[in-house]
This record gives sequence, C-alpha cells and structure tokens, in this order.
Amino acid sequence: MADPITIFYILLIFFGVVYYFIIFGYTIGWYSLKTYEPVQSNFQTKASIIIAARNEEQNIENLLNDLILQDYPTELYEIFIVNDNSTDKTATIVESFISQHPENQIKLINITKEKPNQAYKKKAINLAIDDSGGDLIITTDADCRMGKKWLGSFVSLYEPERPRMIVGPVCFHNETSIFEKIQTLEFLSLIAITGGAIRIGRPIMCNGANLVYEKKTFLEVGGFGSDAFSSGDDVFLLLKIRKKFGYKSVRFLKNNSAIVFTEAKKSVRDFFHQRTRWASKNKGYDIKILIVSFSVYMTNLLLVCGLMLSIIYAPVFKFIILGFILKSLIELPILIGIGNFVKRSRMFLYSFPLIFLYPVYIIITGALGIISSYNWKGRTIKK
Repeated sequence: MADPITIFYILLIFFGVVYYFIIFGYTIGWYSLKTYEPVQSNFQTKASIIIAARNEEQNIENLLNDLILQDYPTELYEIFIVNDNSTDKTATIVESFISQHPENQIKLINITKEKPNQAYKKKAINLAIDDSGGDLIITTDADCRMGKKWLGSFVSLYEPERPRMIVGPVCFHNETSIFEKIQTLEFLSLIAITGGAIRIGRPIMCNGANLVYEKKTFLEVGGFGSDAFSSGDDVFLLLKIRKKFGYKSVRFLKNNSAIVFTEAKKSVRDFFHQRTRWASKNKGYDIKILIVSFSVYMTNLLLVCGLMLSIIYAPVFKFIILGFILKSLIELPILIGIGNFVKRSRMFLYSFPLIFLYPVYIIITGALGIISSYNWKGRTIKK
C-alpha cells in the first residue's frame, strides 16, 4: 500500500494536470476571441438599462450622468433605478436627477417594507423587467462607471448577429492600496476566463455588472428561476440560456468601449463577504462546472497543504515550490492577454504576492460559500 506522502504526490500531480488543461482551454479561448470593432451607428434596438440600487448615495449620480451621455439615440433607451429599501438619500438623488433631465427616459421604482427573502437583487430586476419596454435588458451596478460608447458597442454586436446574451468585461479602477491592486489582477484573470470559456462553448460565469440579454429570451427560459440564492441574476441565467439555445447563443464582447469600471473592496472583511457570496452559488451549478470548481479548489488546497506538510517533512518543500512555479507559468499567458486588452500591463507587478495569496483565499472562500452566512448591502444572508 502506498504511503501517505506518495498518495499526496499522486493527487497533486493528477489535479495539477487537470488544472493545466482547464486553464489552457480558457487561454486558447481568450486568444481566439477576436476584438470586436463596432461599425454600426444607425441603431434601431430599444434597450432597457436596469440598476438595482441599495444605499448608493455616493455613486448613483455618477452612474446616471454616464448613462444619459451615451452615444445612442435618447428615444431608444430607458433607465430603471430600482431603489431596494435604501436607508440613505439614494431615492432623493434619483428623483432630483429625473426632474433635472426630463428629456431622458428615467424611472425610479421603490421597494419598501418587503418580507425578508434571499433573492433581493433578482426581485428588484424582475420588477423593472416587468415594466420595461426594451427588446434588450442591460444590467449594471450603481457603483459602476462607463464611457459614452458603452451601450452602442453592445447593440452594434447584437443587431447584425442576434445573440441571446452578451457578456461584457468589468475592470477595477482607482486603486490606491496594494491590496486593491492585487484584487484587480485577480479579478482580471476571472474576466479573461469568462471570455475564454464562452468562446470555447463552456461558459462558467459572467458578471451582472455588465450583462445584456433579450427580454423575450429571459421570458422563454422562465426568468431567473429559483430564489434559493441571493444572487444568480447573472450566471444561472447564462446557464439556462446556454442549455436551451446552445453555445452560440451567448457571446462575450471583447471591446474596450464595452468595459464598465468599478472599485475593488477597501477592506479584507468586505472582500471575503463578496467572494463568499460568489462562492455560495457553486451549489447551484451543474455537474460540469462543479467538476471544474472542484479541480481548481483541490489544486490550490493541495498546494497549501503541501506547504504546511513541508514543515514536518522537508523533502516535500521543493516539490511544492515547483508546483507553485508551474501553476504560475500556466496562468501567465491569460494574464498577459487580459492585461494587454484593458491596458493594465503594470498589474503584473502584483502577480508575485498573488501566487501565494490566491490559493489561501480560494480555500477559505470556497469553504465559507458552503457553510457560512455573509453580509451583502447591509443584510446578513444566512445559509
């Protein structure tokens, strides 16, 4: 019978090889994903932009200013702000903005005195969709910023090709601390994986901060579905559309004008609450995505366990360091690709600490996503 150290080596090699093929596939997908250059300007599609907002008095006016300045016919898009029980001045600011810009189609929907539930954001978006008149539903977050060609870039892809869903890129900005810059690099890797996975027909995630889908398609697949998860207004809808209409129904828009910008978390506490919320959705994934998630989790878990094991059994140390080096080399091409795309190549300066921090955070948030509650927008979401 093999000794425990040999079994450990075999497991790490096995999951390391699986991890290599997973990342290699997404890397091939990212590099084969051509940058889309919008050529259309004679738009005809009516779009409904939906923002679920809770306690966003610091951000909502900046977003609204970005939205009304879109290089897109004013009569062809409407803006819904769904005020989700805000306890600050969010609603007052939106109302004032609406009165100052009567030429724009902006509507405020207030949610008040509701019964507690898990799916606050999905309920907010559903209310706006029910009231929307657009052929396209576009969701973003209240703390996001975008350029004036943002909306047009999506419609330029949609009108000639008619995909059911278009996933857009998201990037952090205004970083001031090393912690925020490390988050940016890690988050960019997720965006590249998102695009690469969609390109090879194996979507595993998307971000509701920059997401477009047909209203008729949303209705045909039965909307978001279960309210068992607090979020899921993005990835679960993507998977439903992919399952019903095939992989060609979902596209990733690789275009700089389509990027929305948001800010990294300021504190470690807020970071872990966010990532725990993301990880909590793993329980709703299908078996193929669970296999991917499990393989990634096990690779990182074994590397961290190996470091701890090397304290009492020194020969393991060289093997584990080699594992970290190989893992970094596997990830490097996709990081270079997304860094060049968003013009943030200097972010590679923070790749070294990320090499060792990433596995630890994956292990912690993966476990917390299954067993722990988390705070979201001032609410405690329980398991």
